Amino acid sequence: MKNRAYIKEIFDSVSYTRKFSKGSIIYHQGDLASSFYYLKKGKVRVYMTSPDGVEHTLSTASGGEILGEAAFFDKMPRISSANALSNIEVAVINEGTMLDLTRKYPKLALELLNLQATRIRQLSSQLDAMTFLKADERIAKVILQNTNSKSEVNLTHEEIAGATGVTRVTVSKILRDFKDKGLVKTEYRRIVVRDIDKIKDIAGE
Repeated sequence: MKNRAYIKEIFDSVSYTRKFSKGSIIYHQGDLASSFYYLKKGKVRVYMTSPDGVEHTLSTASGGEILGEAAFFDKMPRISSANALSNIEVAVINEGTMLDLTRKYPKLALELLNLQATRIRQLSSQLDAMTFLKADERIAKVILQNTNSKSEVNLTHEEIAGATGVTRVTVSKILRDFKDKGLVKTEYRRIVVRDIDKIKDIAGE
């Protein structure tokens, strides 16, 4: 997307960075936010934890994406946590940095608002899927949302289960059914989409 490229170009220039090792928590649900993060390298899982301790994956972010910006802008406690799925490097964007960037690039504020609107729409769609759709429809939607330009989805069965609210066993069963029908090819931590149109049909798109 054009706005993503514009945001990426700006945040790639930020020199204040931090590195986190695989498994590290970047921020916790309930924390107050004095900064947000631009993911330069690696992969991050963003998730919510229910009062009874059940985790639900909201998204899996890779290089070039922004993390934790909502709580930074509205000054409310974070509604999610984020942990590193690999060794990562992030640019840390605090209030001073953000003010400097918006003075230099006035269009940046509008592009971030557009990005927020897109995320709200995606979360709304995800909530609808969790509430109303059957398991195969939910999984098809997650596949569509995470398919890259090479027609690959780099998610584990456990990550798909967390994103759809179904069990890992159910994910494995449905992906095996998709594979038997020639819709996907499954490998370790990778799903190759072979028939995107059929996946869209299952997802109702």
